[in-house]
Amino acid sequence: MEEIVFFDSWVEIGMALSAVLGGAAIFFYPHFLKYFRKTSSDILNEYPADFNYLINSKLSEKLVELRVQVDCARTQIVQFHNSGNFLDGISMKKMSLTHESLASGTSSEMETKKDLLLSLCVEGLNILKKNNPALYVVDQLDDSWCKKFMQASNVISFSFLPIRCKGEIYGYVMCEWCSWSKTDNIEEKEMALFLESARDSIEFSMEQQIGKTN
Repeated sequence: MEEIVFFDSWVEIGMALSAVLGGAAIFFYPHFLKYFRKTSSDILNEYPADFNYLINSKLSEKLVELRVQVDCARTQIVQFHNSGNFLDGISMKKMSLTHESLASGTSSEMETKKDLLLSLCVEGLNILKKNNPALYVVDQLDDSWCKKFMQASNVISFSFLPIRCKGEIYGYVMCEWCSWSKTDNIEEKEMALFLESARDSIEFSMEQQIGKTN
């Protein structure tokens, strides 16, 4: 008989504890949910990953569209940056490929066109400063490091335009053709219009990204 009474007591205690815990959960849950939502929102605001992903997706889509429009082997966005210093303290000015679209069977330049010193590419940069979406045939260029670099990547012809943001040149957008048959079939005026349109769109997206991060 005593065992039954003892058991009933524990059941009553358990039921009481359950009621207390249930009431506490009902009381604190809205506060916990509010805190969780606030914390999640703070994290998203501190790290706008969705925004950067959207911008980079737009840049990649624009390169794919441009490559199809001009029927080339590669379209690329190359950006200028600083990385390290020379012994005299002067900043090393470099460029790196950040976005690329490739035709089927075309090799990527992502690994080779990375952290390149601008001093190696003076000839190419002098052409870039003209801001002219003309078609350039690699074999017709003067001998230079740039010419050898493009020949090593099987580039037959190319066209590029500078990318400007807030009045400064941040890099360039480039089209590369890797066959003579494709080069011979290029309609230069039409190609130039497509390249200029792509450059304008890329500049707009990059200005949004720079404005968000600054």
